[in-house]
Amino acid sequence: MSEINTILLPFNNLQPAAVTVDAAHRVAARFQSYIEGAYYRQLMPIIAGEGITLPGDYLAEFEEEGRLQAERAASTFKLLLEERGIPFGTLEEFSSITRAGWSEMAGTGPAGIGEYARLFDLSVVARNKSEATTDWKATIEAILFESGRPVLVIGDRVPDSLGHRIVIAWNGSTEAARSVLVGMPFLALSDEIVVVEVEGGMVSGPTAAQVTGHLTQKGLVVRSETITKRDGSIGGAVLEFAETWNADLLIKGAFTHSRLRQLIFGGATREILEGAPIPTLFCH
Repeated sequence: MSEINTILLPFNNLQPAAVTVDAAHRVAARFQSYIEGAYYRQLMPIIAGEGITLPGDYLAEFEEEGRLQAERAASTFKLLLEERGIPFGTLEEFSSITRAGWSEMAGTGPAGIGEYARLFDLSVVARNKSEATTDWKATIEAILFESGRPVLVIGDRVPDSLGHRIVIAWNGSTEAARSVLVGMPFLALSDEIVVVEVEGGMVSGPTAAQVTGHLTQKGLVVRSETITKRDGSIGGAVLEFAETWNADLLIKGAFTHSRLRQLIFGGATREILEGAPIPTLFCH
């Protein structure tokens, strides 16, 4: 059975949040995973614009502020671990129990986070609507497009159970197929699965019923459902179904259409990314 042995918690210029640690802990407890908090702080570019150079003292002040924020993030992370009884350790330490470590990175953009995430089985990122920033979105997209690995997106709370009742948002696409593959560690431990397709929301590819047949052959408890759009919204229909069915995990392929088209016109990925009330596993 596939497992999730390593989990990355990337904090892109943001302080660690309890909800992120709780979600990672909930997953890690099922797989005895290693959790790593990684604080990514951005460096001020030396050249501010053509022919404009920032003063050295300003750069030094920016660097010092970033260093202090990183120190505070490390302290906050270790305190969250201590409150939850998660031992502090390293990846190299062979252990059959959940443990967590810490690392810091610096660079000029979120792509470095996505590159680092290539090492991990899963990344966990929380939406951060209270902050006047879109860093959390940039972090998620960097992981999706740069790492080739899945990311679990959390809202403002983690359900008491995670991964027992799973909805797969199926649209027939390559991205949806990959999301099922990377979601197998969760699917294998689930109690019940529903593969959902939305009328008018499919691309050329297998149906939800066909996916159900193949998952059933793996010994999983699974059924399929076809639902209709809610006010013309594919994402809204999926979220409404998941909430009504009391799902505790949603699995979805990300950005079947181009990222630019999604940014301009919206789409199911962006709607679910920004508003899913339950943890959602995305894969591109």
